Amino acid sequence: MELTLDEKIELLEGLDVWHTKHFNKLSKFMMADGPHGLRKQLSHGDNLGINGSEVATLFPTASLLASSFDRNLLEKLGNALANQAKSQEVNMVLGPGINIKRTPLCGRNFEYFSEDPYLTGELASSYVRGVESNRIGTSVKHFFANNQETNRLFINTVVDERALHEIYLKAFKRVIKEKPASIMASYNKINGYYGTEHPIINNLLRNEWGYKGVVVSDWGAIDNRLNALKEGTDLEMPSSKGYYSKIVKDSLSDQPDLVNYIDESTNRIIEMINKYQINEKIETDFEVDHELAIKIALESMVLLKNDNILPLSNHKKTVIIGGFIENIRTQGGGSSHINPYRVDQINEIYQSYFEHAKLSLGYELDHDGKSPLLFEDACKKAKESDQVIYLMGLPERLETEGIDRKTINLPKTQVDLLKELYKVNQNIVVVLLTGSVVDTSYKDYAKGILLAYLPGEGGAHAILKTLIGESNPSGRLPETWIENLNDVPKIGYDNASVYYDESIFVGYRKYSSFNIKVNYPFGYGLSYSKLTYDDFKIEAHDTFYLLSMKIKNESEMDAKEVIQVYLETIKSGIFRPKKELVAFDKVEIKKQKEKLVEIKVYKQNLTFYDVTTNKFVTETGNYKLNISKNVDDVIHAFDINLEGNKTFEVTYHEPWKLYKKENFSKLFNHDLPPKNIIYKKPFDLSTPLFALKGTFMGRRVVNYIIKEATKQISDSKQSWMRQIVENSLLEMPLRSLASFGSSVLNFEMVEGIADLASNKLLKGIKKIKRGQKDLKHEWKNQPKN
Repeated sequence: MELTLDEKIELLEGLDVWHTKHFNKLSKFMMADGPHGLRKQLSHGDNLGINGSEVATLFPTASLLASSFDRNLLEKLGNALANQAKSQEVNMVLGPGINIKRTPLCGRNFEYFSEDPYLTGELASSYVRGVESNRIGTSVKHFFANNQETNRLFINTVVDERALHEIYLKAFKRVIKEKPASIMASYNKINGYYGTEHPIINNLLRNEWGYKGVVVSDWGAIDNRLNALKEGTDLEMPSSKGYYSKIVKDSLSDQPDLVNYIDESTNRIIEMINKYQINEKIETDFEVDHELAIKIALESMVLLKNDNILPLSNHKKTVIIGGFIENIRTQGGGSSHINPYRVDQINEIYQSYFEHAKLSLGYELDHDGKSPLLFEDACKKAKESDQVIYLMGLPERLETEGIDRKTINLPKTQVDLLKELYKVNQNIVVVLLTGSVVDTSYKDYAKGILLAYLPGEGGAHAILKTLIGESNPSGRLPETWIENLNDVPKIGYDNASVYYDESIFVGYRKYSSFNIKVNYPFGYGLSYSKLTYDDFKIEAHDTFYLLSMKIKNESEMDAKEVIQVYLETIKSGIFRPKKELVAFDKVEIKKQKEKLVEIKVYKQNLTFYDVTTNKFVTETGNYKLNISKNVDDVIHAFDINLEGNKTFEVTYHEPWKLYKKENFSKLFNHDLPPKNIIYKKPFDLSTPLFALKGTFMGRRVVNYIIKEATKQISDSKQSWMRQIVENSLLEMPLRSLASFGSSVLNFEMVEGIADLASNKLLKGIKKIKRGQKDLKHEWKNQPKN
């Protein structure tokens, strides 16, 4: 079929929030949020989730998925997601999210895998492979260096070339090999360019990596449509109701070469639409997928501490305490929020696991204040019991998309209650429910700590099964659990730029290199079984090393072990981290059995990015390959010599010490942009809403918008939600108001708001009135869903 030029231009923007256009010539194509379940919105014009979504299985979030260190498990998840997508006629799942956990304070960390790009890339590739093998598309996000929620819609990430390639782009490079349907370009700027307009899309993603699929904007991320089109962003989502299409059409006379870009992008979009058509009707068996959700959570639980208390006896008198017993935290807030098929609550199922058990709330989730009656009840029941299960964690109000955390502390009330419980019963097992790292300085008050992260709809079963030994924990930490918040990169709260002046020293690359004390290191996790290693061997091949070992399970429980291999750099001519994860695998070992395990370490993973040649290179020299329990616990070290394509005349012991944060400006090799700027009139669509408060008319406009947006949030217990909405609105560029509020605001009205705030009153009022008229016309002619 042939599209006219006008139709091709129209195809470059969505039909609405979730569909591409079809002109009665193309097949219909729908996208829906993921990544740990399907969020198909009930209304085609709803991208904020106001009207709810279809029922779907709520699988564990990425923070727990990554703890599995299990490629096969992620592929099974992908298969299940694809089948549910087919059953709901969704052609593409918007996920996985593979941004690096630069800091534990990022409010969206629950949706991302790891601080390590190799682990992230491997697990995400399995996820993508599982989905795409069923002819459902994926959208790998957010491309790229998008690592905080504060000012995420416009903040300029300032990052050096080595960090870009070794940390922030590496996982994307790996996933591209799986040929995902699309890559989602991020909101933020990177070194001065918006993600949708960055030269890296064409220069690296397409030309060097050979990516042939569609690049889609994050929702509302388009700033300059012409620049985005030229740099390779094909599809604008959601629809701007023709606003940007008109700009493209009007520019053709002056820029006739735009036709070539239009043709390239439309061809990619049409190919995607045709490839991912659903030609079969599938009904979801939610019970089967519910059991899969439980299995995934079981395979991912991380045992942080066990002083001879776990597994618990199900015959002893037990009390289970915590506000989460009747409202378990299963997922994070924001665009990934799933309408779950069923959420198992601990207070509904606990009697199936313990013969003599009681419950006590102990604290409330909707506020941090102490309730003396709840404290008293919890302590009384703890004193009467043989063992205590205490659920601690972050309520959703403290951790959600759109805001970053200021602290890693748990609510003080929860910690205070733990200390009170300890006074009457020392047999305490803490279960942690959180999307990211929290402080564990209270760990001496518990004999056992089980980390469940956000475990999905079957999380309650997974937790209780693990606690009584029906399942042997085998999860490992995909991120470092820090001790001191001063040791992590800071969230950029400035209004223009954030400097990634730690360069490549993200996560354990910093902590292990500089011997920084942490609570629990990357890769850490205990088992109920005693596992011993022996008979280590190594073979060198052209492209990889083959490592082998025997692992024996000396216990009476079947176990799974995660083998981790780290490259340890001895000397180098440039700064490098002390250790980097270069291989991992997960194997099952039956009770009282020994297993021969082989693992390949590919030499391409033993490289660094050379800024003089703009390539990954191998540095000649001596190294170690460490078989490890975690990054700090080496079981066996192989000495290897690499003959590489890069040699330095002078090399240094402990090369990580060559890097000095104060030299970041030199490393960046350009003038550093300002961290803060003063927004001045005239304002435009790129101006964030908070900047309008600098003028009298602007303040009135901003206050009105905030009032209208939050007036339905009247419940005092939802004050945190009101604050999130207000903060999110203030940080929005004006164009985003039109993208996210298209039912009440369009782009012409937002242009009018910018004019009003710039004291162009008459011009602004005229635009707002024209926009309102167009909006009424759209609503009058809108087809019913």
